[in-house]
Amino acid sequence: MERALPPILVTGDQQGFTLLELMLVVLIIGLVAVSVSLALPDTAAKRLQQDARRLEAQIALATEEAIYRNSDYGLLFGERNYRFLHRRQNSWSEVEPDSRLQGGALDSETELELIVGGVHVNRANEPQILILSDGQLTPFELMLWHVGLDHGYRISASFGGDVRRFEVPAE
Repeated sequence: MERALPPILVTGDQQGFTLLELMLVVLIIGLVAVSVSLALPDTAAKRLQQDARRLEAQIALATEEAIYRNSDYGLLFGERNYRFLHRRQNSWSEVEPDSRLQGGALDSETELELIVGGVHVNRANEPQILILSDGQLTPFELMLWHVGLDHGYRISASFGGDVRRFEVPAE
């Protein structure tokens, strides 16, 4: 009596995918997702817009914090960064680490130009912009642009604390 070999599949016809097929599909989906994420540009224009928005929001927040806490703040610009300082007695000091007023670094290709009272202001050791406890702040215009872009942003503030951001053509 001859014995027949047992069937490979108990159910007869195949009903589903093998583990190898599933792993291959997951691998292909992963490769497509990676290639799409690498192809989507993190453009200079987008980074510049984010820097301008963040800075505008931080200045508006500092104005509100100054009123709420009855404290004076200052904004100090460096080469490619900015930071907020707090006035204590007769000197400026860093804001508390848990403060919402944290400075920030700008994109490495972002240039900035600060104009206060119609005069270009250079980097300094003390804040170039004062944010006072009564809601007033130093009127200024801050130009942000990125090398190679045809536009930039101007953030301006009035004495009364009104902060606005505008897109402007590059100079």
